[in-house]
Amino acid sequence: MRQCCGPKRGFTMHVVDNMNQEVLSVVRPFKCCSGYYWFAGCCVHCAYTLDVEAPPGKPIGHVRQRGSKWKPHFDILDADFNPVLKIRGPCCFCQGVCCTGDIEFSLMTPDDSQEIGKISKQWSGLGKELYTKADNFGITFPVDLNVNVKGTLLGALFLIDFMFFEQPNNPQTARR
Repeated sequence: MRQCCGPKRGFTMHVVDNMNQEVLSVVRPFKCCSGYYWFAGCCVHCAYTLDVEAPPGKPIGHVRQRGSKWKPHFDILDADFNPVLKIRGPCCFCQGVCCTGDIEFSLMTPDDSQEIGKISKQWSGLGKELYTKADNFGITFPVDLNVNVKGTLLGALFLIDFMFFEQPNNPQTARR
């Protein structure tokens, strides 16, 4: 999948602590028609999803892409698929010589009434951005946020990275 599908591939990411014990698993299934904002709302099979487990095998949360005409939208769900937070992305993902700011995805309350944090791809400087594939991300959220939601937001960060900031290995694979 890595060779043929590039950033659209499915994956399982194992997060370990300092004692090399797995504390979190992030699982993204492969879906061949996923990634288009406008299809994600009408067809559940065309929306990117991601499951977060802690310990591995026990779901603590899910991330689901939502339909949108213009900007990326995601729902953060608990283990029982109940909405906990929403993520609203920007309409432009430009970073370069003229656009040197961070790219921010707002963390919103479930009713979309208040921003409570953000996930951001941070500007690393012109040299690093042009000549390396390394990216820096950050997450801000309330201190008292449930630990399972915090783990699910970490999974959402990886989904956002893969969807919008990974370069395809195959030049014929379109980036969305």
